[in-house]
Amino acid sequence: MGFVASFLIVYGVAGVVLGTAFAIAIGRCLHHQRRSQVAAYARSPSASPGAMREGFALLRGEVGAEDAAPDDAVIAVEIPCGGRPVPGATPGAWHTRARAFSLRLPSGASVRVEPASGRLTLDTTFVPASRGGALVYRSEVRPGDAIYIAGSVRREIDPSAAGKGYRDAAQAWVLRAPAHGNLCVSSDTVIAHHARRARFHRAWALALGAALTALHLGLFRAFHASVFGPLGPAGGIGIGPAALALFFVGAVALAYRTLAEQTSPWTELRVERPRTA
Repeated sequence: MGFVASFLIVYGVAGVVLGTAFAIAIGRCLHHQRRSQVAAYARSPSASPGAMREGFALLRGEVGAEDAAPDDAVIAVEIPCGGRPVPGATPGAWHTRARAFSLRLPSGASVRVEPASGRLTLDTTFVPASRGGALVYRSEVRPGDAIYIAGSVRREIDPSAAGKGYRDAAQAWVLRAPAHGNLCVSSDTVIAHHARRARFHRAWALALGAALTALHLGLFRAFHASVFGPLGPAGGIGIGPAALALFFVGAVALAYRTLAEQTSPWTELRVERPRTA
């Protein structure tokens, strides 16, 4: 009885650890793929306006030059870096400025971007700067910049354009933050990183899936045959093979986690928040 119990422990631990790693790899692959796959109508210069669809999408285009002066950013985010507070900003808080602007796609179509306060993320490079004597990390989007932006695309009535009557009101494509999440602006470098991370996790998902399959069709094959076969007690497994299975599973899962951390292109930035009296 104890032998069967120990076998079930090995079977459960190996299956859960390897299965969890496999599920994580798939989830991370889908996440990075979603963050790096531009909508088809935003990739091709020959895409027609009718190819645009409502829903979540990652778009790539150029910020309209008519939306602001060349030296005036349409989006600006500043992160305080401890020490003296940023003038005009809440201590310890991000300082964000954003205004509506147009995004011109390669096909020539235009999408109106409507940033909402508190629902905007800049997944771009932040550079150190000084504002009022305080050190901050700053990132800006200016007219003429080529950017990637992810959000919810919708077809809405355009109050700034005249239609042909109430039955044919002028409409425009608008990009806003999705119902659950933020409007995310990214640079070419960040999108390339997401694409590489998607390939990394996809390769590991295939490797972990193959390892999980080999484990169940090899070492645990007798157990599956006894459970799903006609009759007979559950097949056993020796101490040596059990230890080998646990070592194999632990080594594979640890290798995946270690390589995922070591090859990550992002570095965690801890922003110190000043203590209030």
